[in-house]
Amino acid sequence: MAKNKKEQPKLKFRTALFKGSFIHNPVLTQVIGICPIVAAATTTKNGIALAVMTLLLLVAAEMLTSLFLKKIPRWVRIAVYTLSSALVTALFEPFITSISSNLGIYLYLLSVNALIVIRCEKFACRTTVRNSLVDAVACSVGFGAVSIIVGAVREFITYGTVFPEADALPKITASALPFVGLLILGILAALHKAYIIRFHPTEERDTFSLSSVEEKILLKDPGLGHKKKKSRKKASDDSFDLIRPRYSIEDVVTKKTEREDSDA
Repeated sequence: MAKNKKEQPKLKFRTALFKGSFIHNPVLTQVIGICPIVAAATTTKNGIALAVMTLLLLVAAEMLTSLFLKKIPRWVRIAVYTLSSALVTALFEPFITSISSNLGIYLYLLSVNALIVIRCEKFACRTTVRNSLVDAVACSVGFGAVSIIVGAVREFITYGTVFPEADALPKITASALPFVGLLILGILAALHKAYIIRFHPTEERDTFSLSSVEEKILLKDPGLGHKKKKSRKKASDDSFDLIRPRYSIEDVVTKKTEREDSDA
């Protein structure tokens, strides 16, 4: 165990922040964790509260996973994620409600956010505590930035304010509805995609490509008259591997010489 830890390089915070929160933003590129943003990020304060709560939950879940849950079966780990997230939410509820008291039930629904499960299963259970902490912070920054932007835009459209208390009559009451949040997310995703293609074309890639699925799934017989196709790689039962991460654990644990050979 100690030998494996020594072989794992440290994940650079700059790399995680650049790729994890911006280039491959979990909300804008992988459409993960959009439900609380669409439903609850109706004001800037709500967006900030969602960002802070997500940071606390991700740090707690990934640290717990990296420290104690690596050898536990997956179905048990997922239950532990939910229970630990609910406990963290209950502990920090007074602090979050002091930022914004309008979240209601959506504050507790963050405990079952898919973002927590995916990052724990894709990253935290395969790497060190330090790398898990860096990943949790970087992922929270990406989620929080989108949450605050969506909340600020919806608040401005609805009340004509951005951060002060919205005590004026609403301008467009429909802006508080979920479909407006989805519309804003779509616009942000399009602008983000255009920016990546223009300024970072080497980083532009599908987060859920057909080729990645074909490499992971053993294709079944499509029917009579068709021959059974062979997959290029051995079938895997890891359903989380079908989701292309912002950066994979292989980017961290692969030795430098092996990475150079693969690039060549």
